Amino acid sequence: MIKNLLLIIGISITVNATAQRSEYSNVNFSAGLCGLVYLGDLTPSLYGDLNHANAGLQVAARIPLNRHLSLRGNYLTGSLNGDDDRHDGWRMKRSFGFTSNIHQVAAMLQWEFAGNSWEYDEDDRYTRSYKVKKYKILSPYFFAGLGYLQNNVTRDLQGIDSVFFIGDIAWENYYKEANTVYKSGMLVAPVGIGTHITLGSQVRLYVEYCYHAIFNDNLDGFGVAVFSAKPDAFHNLTFGLDFRFNRYGTRDRKEICNLNL
Repeated sequence: MIKNLLLIIGISITVNATAQRSEYSNVNFSAGLCGLVYLGDLTPSLYGDLNHANAGLQVAARIPLNRHLSLRGNYLTGSLNGDDDRHDGWRMKRSFGFTSNIHQVAAMLQWEFAGNSWEYDEDDRYTRSYKVKKYKILSPYFFAGLGYLQNNVTRDLQGIDSVFFIGDIAWENYYKEANTVYKSGMLVAPVGIGTHITLGSQVRLYVEYCYHAIFNDNLDGFGVAVFSAKPDAFHNLTFGLDFRFNRYGTRDRKEICNLNL
């Protein structure tokens, strides 16, 4: 009698715990295409040369820490460039330019305003044969973190008008700049906002904007023959897919179904 009672209690606890577990993994993965825009000494616009955005790729993994906060690992790769010849006036006479291939890894904290779950808790109810869930159509978030940027830059200094720039820092430090080799690795602080747009139970579209603050003036490979009171930076807009996997395999799901869960 006691053994049967303990067996019933044990089965009840197991069934209840299984029922409360999500059928999906807590880890979310995402991948997206980016438009990257350089911000620095070779562009006069506060927003950079938006007409010359470069393509990039971003992949990430996100692990929830509590209801709203999650830890995110992020990898970003792409290209940046700047060119004085795109702008009128004295910039065309200076004619500095650069191209760069970048690789960035970063650890971030992400705050989901509507919660980390894809579904609303209050609509998580059961019927006799299946579970009814109401999914969030829009789920906005904010993120920030620190990372390491590998910057492989190629500079163009050959077109400067030396007569026009006599007495200016651009010519006075021209040869010093040409012989300066900048470190390719640097610290970066990405910060941004975005939103998820639910497409289904396992796939969401996401759109996010990110500003990448850099703590030096060397992203474009020019720091001596140009004058700037602020460090270089870049920003990007990303469109991609965020997805999650089933927690259970096909065999496990059949076993759960056999328990009428």
